[in-house]
Amino acid sequence: MSTSDLTKATRELFVRSLKDEVAMATPVWEELQRRNQVTYSGGTSIKRLVDTDTMEDLVQEYSANDALTDEKKTTLQKPEFTWKLAQMPLRYDVDEYLQNITAGKEEQLLDLAQFLTTKGQQAVKRKMDQLMWNSGSVTPILAASKSFESIISALNHDTAYGTLSRSFSAGTNDWWQGADPAGLGEVVTSSSQDTATNLTISNLRKWINESSIAHHMLTPSDLNVYMCPTLFNKLRAEMESKLIYKEPTGDGSVDQKLLKMKLDKHTIVSVPYLQTSSTMKTWVVIMNMADWELRIHTERNFKMTDFKWQGDQSNGYDYWLARILWSGNLVCWKPNGSMWLSAVS
Repeated sequence: MSTSDLTKATRELFVRSLKDEVAMATPVWEELQRRNQVTYSGGTSIKRLVDTDTMEDLVQEYSANDALTDEKKTTLQKPEFTWKLAQMPLRYDVDEYLQNITAGKEEQLLDLAQFLTTKGQQAVKRKMDQLMWNSGSVTPILAASKSFESIISALNHDTAYGTLSRSFSAGTNDWWQGADPAGLGEVVTSSSQDTATNLTISNLRKWINESSIAHHMLTPSDLNVYMCPTLFNKLRAEMESKLIYKEPTGDGSVDQKLLKMKLDKHTIVSVPYLQTSSTMKTWVVIMNMADWELRIHTERNFKMTDFKWQGDQSNGYDYWLARILWSGNLVCWKPNGSMWLSAVS
């Protein structure tokens, strides 16, 4: 038999399953979900009362003949966050409809409509995670922008957040600033979050225990420290003996894949997305996860519309269109309990 006959009479072996080549870890999103801090609500905007200061400085020590002081102190503020809007279009045309979506199982290796829907939902999640990281930019998203506010929006020094202005030099709302490495033992008059520094166990402990993070931390397990894989591996090499591995499985075998890294009960997390640019590779973010929420509006909670044929519109086209709609914002209610360092090596 000729090779030509063999080629014509035999087809390739096609594996009827899809291998995902574009998956991306989203550790901040997943941690907020684990803590049930992805919340669904309505209303015109997102507001919350916050208590900004203590009152022990009003305590008076006095003698019998001293006049008693009469003072008051305002400590309540109401930061406000707006609902941001986003959508993702999903479309298939008449060729895909006729040749795939309405085809039989023999012809259809993959249902493109179902594939498009699943891929769209995954893409929305990945995009939201990128927006949390300010899309890799060091310029924070402000409230007036149409974009979602980010971790950088909350923790960057001397920029407005939640409609409240911030300035170390003017002493304006210092309680609402992101934590500064020099912030526990002295009055901060200028930011040092952009100062070049090295990642070591000693420095990490300093950033946590010698800053305002220490004041606001109710439990060490609330702190997650996020960094790129390069910095993660550098720290891992220094603290190898403190690593935590997966427990033995039920069949008696042991999976020695690294699950997470702990230091003083704080969780150190490697974020692959931070490895994708030279800018983010120098970031270390210490987040008190108890203070963060991903707010999503109940009417735009990643809701997907039905696929609708567009040909019945005036000058329409022969394709079907659906949209994934969402509205929300990432909110930090206590920036002073978290820290962003932008120049770590």
